[in-house]
Amino acid sequence: MAADGGQPRELKNETAVNVAGLLKDQVGATRTYRLSLARMAADDEMVARDIHGNLRLTRLRDGVMVHLKADGVSTLTCARCLRQYEQPFSVEFDEEYRQTVDVRTGIGLASEGLDDEATSHIDENHELDVAEPLRQEILISLPMRPDCGEECPGPDVLRNDDGDDEVIDDRLAALASLLADEAGGGGTKRS
Repeated sequence: MAADGGQPRELKNETAVNVAGLLKDQVGATRTYRLSLARMAADDEMVARDIHGNLRLTRLRDGVMVHLKADGVSTLTCARCLRQYEQPFSVEFDEEYRQTVDVRTGIGLASEGLDDEATSHIDENHELDVAEPLRQEILISLPMRPDCGEECPGPDVLRNDDGDDEVIDDRLAALASLLADEAGGGGTKRS
């Protein structure tokens, strides 16, 4: 999967790249890819979609450095109005992948630093997968308190049925009905 004549290869709906050819090149050799993912699970409930970007792989002495820059969109729920909206995101990061097996001999390499969970690895088939660091970067790039923007209508509001023009926030409607029951003598008063 090396780039031909400087033209980037396509990674369409794939996040794993075979780097056996790159590992046989000299230190500093590079490969480029265009990344295109229709969808990717960001967590249990959230999906990132329409992810497009560029991937550059650079040969290191004992691995490969990945530079990835990508844009996409995710559907979030606004914290104010509780409606879903499309949130664009942009990520850019570098991730180092260490070899676990020598590409020429097939012999496992010394496990110094390879047992560390924070280290990304090139597997025994000489493939590296950018899915996990990409997923983590997408989650970090999204807002902690999603807000659909300046045009957000805010929470839904209800009017009292008893002719009063008092506006009731939909999120507090259940509490308002308890107060109405209590005022009407239907419930027991607590002091």
